[in-house]
Amino acid sequence: MYRTARLVLPLLALCALLAPASARAQTWNLVWADEFNGTTLDLTKWEHQIGTGCPSLCGWGNNELQYYRAENTSVAGGVLSITAKRENFGGQSYTSSRIRSRLRGDWKYGRIEMRAKMPVGRGMWAAFWMLPTTETYGGWAASGEIDILEYLGHQTDRVLGTTHFGGAWPGNTQSGATQVFPGVNLAADFHDYAFEWEPCEMRWYVDGVLYRTQREWWSAGGGYPAPFDQMFHLILNLAVGGNLPGNPDASTVLPQRYQVDYVRVYQRPDVSACVKVFDGMDHGSPGANGWFAFNGTVGSGGVSGSLTDLPPSDGCRASLGANYSSNGAAGYVGGFGRTRPLDLTGMTHFTMWIRPDAGQSYRLELNLQDDDNGDNVIPSTPNGLDDEFQYVLNVASSGAGAIAGGGWQRISIPLTAFVDDPTFHTGGNGILDPKPTSAGGNGQLVN
Repeated sequence: MYRTARLVLPLLALCALLAPASARAQTWNLVWADEFNGTTLDLTKWEHQIGTGCPSLCGWGNNELQYYRAENTSVAGGVLSITAKRENFGGQSYTSSRIRSRLRGDWKYGRIEMRAKMPVGRGMWAAFWMLPTTETYGGWAASGEIDILEYLGHQTDRVLGTTHFGGAWPGNTQSGATQVFPGVNLAADFHDYAFEWEPCEMRWYVDGVLYRTQREWWSAGGGYPAPFDQMFHLILNLAVGGNLPGNPDASTVLPQRYQVDYVRVYQRPDVSACVKVFDGMDHGSPGANGWFAFNGTVGSGGVSGSLTDLPPSDGCRASLGANYSSNGAAGYVGGFGRTRPLDLTGMTHFTMWIRPDAGQSYRLELNLQDDDNGDNVIPSTPNGLDDEFQYVLNVASSGAGAIAGGGWQRISIPLTAFVDDPTFHTGGNGILDPKPTSAGGNGQLVN
């Protein structure tokens, strides 16, 4: 008998994040601000970026049409104005300005606020965003980019909040959302834009309304929470044309101004690291990261990554597909997994997504290996000090478990449903305790 199974475990299906409640209760303290109360740009807080990005990043990487000049930035009446003009300069037909706080205002984590009034017209692209001060994890976007706000002048009722991460271009990816405000013209008045950045969570707001939360990302250059665990700086700019808004057309009236009332940065006195449990399948590249293997004693198979075949929710960005052939023999056909010391304090369930093909019938065995002696190691040869707990998920066309051909299904298994399996890792204390030994518990999950 020849059997094939396609077991798909996506990026976020096997992970959950815990942010300590005490972190949310802390007060944000103002640590940096520019109220733009003077008559010139404060160069102790900002620097101008001049030109077209050439030779290394012509068109600033987006086929933009402007030449950035310091002269297009002005401060008056408590407002910073970045003005886009139709004028020939430096070989371009438009000018504008771009300023950044690099080495003058750099942060890791915090709440960042801006009050601003947007420009209007096709081809206007206003942004308030962040780049890493040093590219610790590699070139863009392996070291990350945070777009607090992007606004397009022909869509005056909406904003975009986005992060860029993953590998260096072209191996990068992004995650974002667009917030639409029906009946609101963001170019008609000032509005408040805020971004909150904590170790395991980012949040985007407009006028105090939360419209986006992100808890997952990855970097080819380091483990989670890379790349967003480094210092980043602020950028304010008004681009003309480019890949996102398109070029100005006959309806575009210039000059246009991007006006900023203030920029403020807040931080909390103590930042608690998030606890990541049931680590995910990362970015679904088993060949690249070497964390996953298929090594069954019966039959053969493989594991492949997918960036397009994803479950419908939970923000999953990648998945793994497993396939095997039993070559006519029943029994153990192989497996794949991940090793990482994990703290499960407060967790009650193991959660995953799966989408088995129609007509399949098999048992998927899930094993949690518990490190009782607290050395963060489960040896390949049993040492009598560690446990293994098992749950068998039935996959069939009907009945309990996962339904073959039923599409993406979220499986949530109580930890209490896992039973001690002494057939390989004998010994240990026989208790699957979410609390690690370092916190007075009986052990921590390792595999």
